[in-house]
Amino acid sequence: MLNTTVSTFFPTNMGPNIMVETTCEPLGNCNNDQRSFKAHLSQWMAVTAQLVPKYHDRIFDYLAPSAKGAAGQCDGGSDSVTCGREWNSTTWDGTYGVGEQMCALGVIQANMMNVVSLKPPYTSVSGGTSKSDPNAGTGTSGTSSSIGQAITYSTITTGDKAGAGAITAAILLFLMGGTAWLLIA
Repeated sequence: MLNTTVSTFFPTNMGPNIMVETTCEPLGNCNNDQRSFKAHLSQWMAVTAQLVPKYHDRIFDYLAPSAKGAAGQCDGGSDSVTCGREWNSTTWDGTYGVGEQMCALGVIQANMMNVVSLKPPYTSVSGGTSKSDPNAGTGTSGTSSSIGQAITYSTITTGDKAGAGAITAAILLFLMGGTAWLLIA
């Protein structure tokens, strides 16, 4: 998966080890999802380096130049701190928005995890202290952690069924009446 990620999003013809949204960035037609994708990818790669230390150096060989490129794009706009999209250029590319800002922040923050000795998150096996609470959100209290003990449901009554039927009928009548009005008008 790492090999495919590197070959797809770090094309050698668009800058040495610089992240590129290859499906839209060269054409300048990125949609909102594509404009923020590099933020997510850089975070996922950094966490992968943390969880699988043997890939640490290889991953940060790509994230570090990408962060440098992103920082080089964050000197545009009327405020001179707006970030652009094309990290393989040191001249602001004229793009801006939440996605571009998220991407620059994401890849720069990912580089803060560039520590070989950074331990992965704790789990219940490695020293984590979180206790599950099957009652969470149910409005009941208790310290029981046995699954299935505290969650209870009320019995559905005839009145509940009648109310649900009346509301469903009202919504259906409203929708059918609205549709008929649209077709006639």
